[in-house]
Amino acid sequence: MLVFRKTTSFFGTIDGSVLRPDLLSKLSIPEIEATLITTELGPVTLRQVFDISVAPSILDSSILMEGDCEAIDKLGQHMESGVLCVLGSVGNHAGQEMQGGKIIIAGNVRDHLGSGMQDGFIYVSGNCENALASPRPGRKTGMRGGDIFIAGNVGTRACERMRRGTVFITGDAGAFAASQMIAGSLVVMGNLGGQWGGGMRRGSIILGMDPARIQPSQPTASLSAPRDFELSFLPLVWRHIARLQSDALEVLGFVMANSAGWGLTASRHVPNPVKIASTRWVQRQIGDLNFNGRGEVLVLRRISSPGVVGWHRP
Repeated sequence: MLVFRKTTSFFGTIDGSVLRPDLLSKLSIPEIEATLITTELGPVTLRQVFDISVAPSILDSSILMEGDCEAIDKLGQHMESGVLCVLGSVGNHAGQEMQGGKIIIAGNVRDHLGSGMQDGFIYVSGNCENALASPRPGRKTGMRGGDIFIAGNVGTRACERMRRGTVFITGDAGAFAASQMIAGSLVVMGNLGGQWGGGMRRGSIILGMDPARIQPSQPTASLSAPRDFELSFLPLVWRHIARLQSDALEVLGFVMANSAGWGLTASRHVPNPVKIASTRWVQRQIGDLNFNGRGEVLVLRRISSPGVVGWHRP
């Protein structure tokens, strides 16, 4: 496992698109240190930004990054395989156009996480800002495949023009979620901001409407009258999401246990697993009726009697 410890030197915003395990694991340490990256202050070598070392690992083709990486944009861009684990917050466009592998982030993420993502898995233990899984500027579609798990809250315009994949948000999502959604699945277990689902063509918005937490918000989408359904496929969705979370926490547990720098610089631990729904009962609505009405909104209900959310721990 390659270990990158960010130095205190200031270079402004850094283009981290080269920081991919599938690229750097093929190089020697001197070659990695001599690799050029673009920064706000001009091109520099990786050795000027990071202390780079190698640590024993059970993870093939892996990178561990320690320290505050919030000024580093495009981490894991076009990544095809391997594991990129960050113990700290990261900048914009992480996982952009990602095609495979895993990005595990123990911290917060800024805008455009997973924009144009095609495959792979991204886990964030904290919050994500705006435009999660939404299109890059100038592009017509957002996320096109893969899975994203956010253990915190997200900002506005999550899953705008999303085409494929699954996004699971434990906390709240801001306004304009799933705007012009083409397909895919967005699961929001917390509060959902207003004006959501407008122009939705296909896909599923799954809402965990816990009466103790959720405040009602109005969709932009025109929806049909709600009807109660029992959907047998939902337990498969919950098992898939729980397995993704378990895999991410296993990686975090390993790297934190083997990271002296993490232990010395922060008193943090592996996040506790969040609760995953278990119900197959939903209240279903069809929409956006102004755009063919092929999408669906599923509000989770309790297994035995629709009305209250049911939960279990993975």
